[in-house]
Amino acid sequence: MAQTQLPLGYCRFFFNTFRGCYRNPCLFIHVPEQHDEKLCMELLYKLVDENQIFLLRRGAWVFSRYYRLYQPGVHYDPEILTKLINALIRWRLWQDIFELLETGITVKILPSAEIIMKLFEKMASAGLSMAVPCLLDIFCKLVESGMILTPVQINFIITAMKQLQASQHDINVILEIKSRCRPQKLPQAGVCSLARRIAGPVSSVWHCKEKCDWIKLGTLFLNVCKGCENLTDLKKFSISIVEALKDFKDDHHDVPYCVFADTVYKDPQVNEINQNTIGRIGISIMYHYHQNALWTKVTGREQVLHKLRELHIQFTVLKGLTGPESKATRCQVVNTAIEIFLKCGLISDAIFILKASEWAINTSAWPCDKMDVLARHNLLCTIGHEALAKSMFNQCFEVLQHLPGFQDTKSDVDVAQYSILFNKLLGSCIENQSLGISSSIVDFMVSKKIPINFYFLRNLITALGQSCLWLRARGHYKCALSLGCYPPLQGNLYHKVLHIPAYLSEIEMLLAIELFMVSNASSIQSPGGSNQTLQIVVKRSEVNDKMQHKDSYRAATELLIQACRLSDPKLHIRHMTVNNCNEQPPKYKSSRPRMSIIKVLLLDIVCAGT
Repeated sequence: MAQTQLPLGYCRFFFNTFRGCYRNPCLFIHVPEQHDEKLCMELLYKLVDENQIFLLRRGAWVFSRYYRLYQPGVHYDPEILTKLINALIRWRLWQDIFELLETGITVKILPSAEIIMKLFEKMASAGLSMAVPCLLDIFCKLVESGMILTPVQINFIITAMKQLQASQHDINVILEIKSRCRPQKLPQAGVCSLARRIAGPVSSVWHCKEKCDWIKLGTLFLNVCKGCENLTDLKKFSISIVEALKDFKDDHHDVPYCVFADTVYKDPQVNEINQNTIGRIGISIMYHYHQNALWTKVTGREQVLHKLRELHIQFTVLKGLTGPESKATRCQVVNTAIEIFLKCGLISDAIFILKASEWAINTSAWPCDKMDVLARHNLLCTIGHEALAKSMFNQCFEVLQHLPGFQDTKSDVDVAQYSILFNKLLGSCIENQSLGISSSIVDFMVSKKIPINFYFLRNLITALGQSCLWLRARGHYKCALSLGCYPPLQGNLYHKVLHIPAYLSEIEMLLAIELFMVSNASSIQSPGGSNQTLQIVVKRSEVNDKMQHKDSYRAATELLIQACRLSDPKLHIRHMTVNNCNEQPPKYKSSRPRMSIIKVLLLDIVCAGT
């Protein structure tokens, strides 16, 4: 069973194990808190997706207990009720289904008519005649709460009731409900008509549209919300508002949605359901304008998004009301918003949207398809390149860390493909002396096993040493050594040699000497340690032809002397130069060693063309 990170106080046995919790009573939380509705949705999806009978019953229990205590908020996903009921029907857990429906009716969360028809059909095929009273009671409550069924659907339910051998009295109750259901005609422009009690406001919506009076439209929305208790009717009314805000005369400077949303939010009685609806309207408008490019001004493209952000509406966990956006995944909604900001050149706003969505791509609570993941990959790469071009190194690094494959451990994305991007960022950071972020980039690349350009890694180590950031320099040097950037230490019990390539900087040479000394610390500290021969051999480069020149090689030798002088405490060295004539110049000596851990350290620095 997948593990979900839980806040303090939540029972991990109840939410994260098949066995569940057997403590009675349990001191930890079994029903999520009101402010944790998003977590509640994630847990419910996990319990349903496991498709185990006891986990499904646990999910139904959590749903019923949570929404008996709290009203549905901005994070509520209508699809979870459908998935729960479908799963319970498959397992024939009828009592749990009735409890779910009773809870939904209480808080105006109604399932689709298709789900109710399926319930009647399955119970009829199972021959559960004893369930007729419960079925009829639930059906009547659903209709009274605002569920709208067509005559064809009601005829189907009557057939199922007859199959269950329902009495004529029960059939007559359903027939009476059918007589009250009259077919409704849809007006032109695709606007859904409301139930009769709010049919008037729909016509008022179109009057506001014709007059371009978006303030009056906001006031109308508030009045309808206060007098409408049914979420289905409110959704239909909101769809008419979407159509009105879409179809406007483009001769005003203000974006209609922004004026409308400001008017609604001026009311102090705006609740979470109203905020949710305003957010869904905004998503539909965002999709419409984005797809059709209706703004005359470039800056107008992002005004809807700025308004959602200004009003603190968490639209990244919502869906639109009409069209494809009503079925859009969370990843797709966020991708659309990012694309709008990128087209306007607003990189910081695009990154803000990513942070607001918690960088989510594909989760159990918000699944998406491969095309959404690919689109997110392309958008993040685009942001990374543009941020790098503007020397926004921290932002670029933050974005690249959330590319597909890093956050999802189950992903099959090969993160090694991001090597070019990360190395390009690393090189730019080092070039601009941004050593802190450079060091973090290297740590991340190593932890994620992303191939590092050794040239950049060596430059970073040198720059850190030159800036006296020795702790970080030593850490990266050891890492570079393990990655194969430098030749490994060699030696035996009697003769120990450190091979230093001639192309190294003085910082790299010093770090190599330090590590060499540490690796031979036991020999140095032993009574006969002063008799040990620790030899450093400067090797000519086999790769870089420039280092073959005598002057360059002599410069490498001088760098080695400088490296020894950089050491703190100072090293006591003996410099031996061997040439073709076997001539040996006078010895070079530094001050006596101040290392308390060693008595005397003699290093033979041999400059030989090996």
